[in-house]
This record gives sequence, structure tokens and C-alpha cells, in this order.
Amino acid sequence: MDHKPFVFVFAMDMKKSSFILLFFFISFGTLAQKIAIMGALEAEVNLLKDNLKGIRTKSFDGVTFYKGKLAGKKVVLLQAGVGKVNAAYGTAILLSHFKIKSVLFTGVAGGIHPETYPGDIVIGKKMIQYDFGKLDSTGFSIWPTRNALAPDGKNPLYIPCDSVLFHLAVNTAGDTEFENVGDRNPEVFTGNIATGDMFINQTVKAKWLYQTFDAYATEMEGAAVAQVCYMQNVPFLIIRSCSDNANNQAHLDFSAFLKPAANNSAKLVMAIMGKL
Repeated sequence: MDHKPFVFVFAMDMKKSSFILLFFFISFGTLAQKIAIMGALEAEVNLLKDNLKGIRTKSFDGVTFYKGKLAGKKVVLLQAGVGKVNAAYGTAILLSHFKIKSVLFTGVAGGIHPETYPGDIVIGKKMIQYDFGKLDSTGFSIWPTRNALAPDGKNPLYIPCDSVLFHLAVNTAGDTEFENVGDRNPEVFTGNIATGDMFINQTVKAKWLYQTFDAYATEMEGAAVAQVCYMQNVPFLIIRSCSDNANNQAHLDFSAFLKPAANNSAKLVMAIMGKL
């Protein structure tokens, strides 16, 4: 009898301690979550890296990650490399090794909406892989990408960016100071972004992408990042700044406007970080 109260109290203490420990681990897991920022090219992540406080590096499976704080928020920054496979690989390694709250992809693109010019911003509404499908004697038919985790084995044809991040970006863009390209003040657009493993340097192809997919910009990574994030239920947003118009002069404009366009996209990301 003398031992029962002691055992009871001990059990209660153990239960209380277990609850506290569980609460601690849940809280720690939440606090440990970071916002991931990705780019494909060095020029697309340089400005962000320069503004990263307390920077530390970690490497996993050949991918280098830069950890630190941006606008007081914990972030993980990586340069994934060019193309859909590199983008998907970097995203998969990222999500495997870090507790990620959301993913922001920043960089340049070819503006294919008739009113976009170098330096302009396109905030992605939906992402589509324009080169995934079937080619036969009747022409090319677009397919939704495949999803081994879904009951029907498919992703949506157009994968939507996170609505909360999208609206935050739109509201933030109006207060963001962008670099002028020439004497022109950059404008901000919202719309679909078309991704494929091609640098588009042809007016006819650019027009086809705009008319077929209602895309405002075309690039080589965004929809691959979107697919991995969608399959893993991680919120994401793709932000692009136009370095060219994907037309016959794209290779010349890309070289001329890469830096200011990359910086404009990065500036919007930093402004968003300040409001998260």
C-alpha cells in the first residue's frame, strides 16, 4: 500500500513528462521548418546568397545547400542546375534532407506574352510541361505528367502554384523596387508558365506556346519543381523575370539582360520573405 501512491505519482509524472517531450518534439519540428529558395543558374541565386545572414553550407548527394537567414527567416538556398531533370533532382534531395515549409523558385525566362519585355516579372499561376506527351502522324498531343503516388497515376495537366504564396507575391510586387532595363520600369504579370527542356530561340515556337497554353513565360525548370512539390504536398511558387522574348533574338537578349532580370526575380523573393 505504501508503494502504490508512489507508483501512481511516478506514472503521472511519466505521463506528464511524455506529454511535455511530445509537445517539445512537435514544436521543434515546426520551428525547424525552413523556406527553400531555388534557382538554376549562379546569376539567379547570387543576390540571394549575398543577402543570406549566418551562411553555412551542407552537401548531400552532390547538391550544395546554403543555410542561413533571409529577412530574419530560416532558409535553404540551392542552385539546382539547368533543365527539368536537374531541377527535379535538386528538389527531391532538398525535401529528403530538410524540413521544408514551402519552396520558392526564382530565375529568368523567355517572356512569350506579347506585352512582356526584358526585366518584367511573371508570377506563376499554373505550371505545365509542354514537351510531355505523344508525337504521331497527326501531330503532338500533350499529356499530364505521371504520378506514381496517385490512384490514377497522373498529375493535373496544369499544376497550380500555392494560392497563399501567389497572392502574397502579387500584393508584395507592388511595393518592390525593381531594376529598370534601359529606361523602362518593369511590369508585373500573373499567368501560366510553360516548362520544357529547350531554350526557345524561335518566334514561331514562342507564339505556339503562348497560344496553346496561355503561357506568359517559358523556361526549363519550374514545372519539374512543381511536380515534385505537388507529389510531396509541399506548397510552392514559381517566379520568373524575363531575360528575353524567346524569339529569334533570344540568345542575344539573354546575354544582355540575364543579370538585371535575375536580380528582379530575386528582389521579389526577398520582399516576399520580409512578409512571410
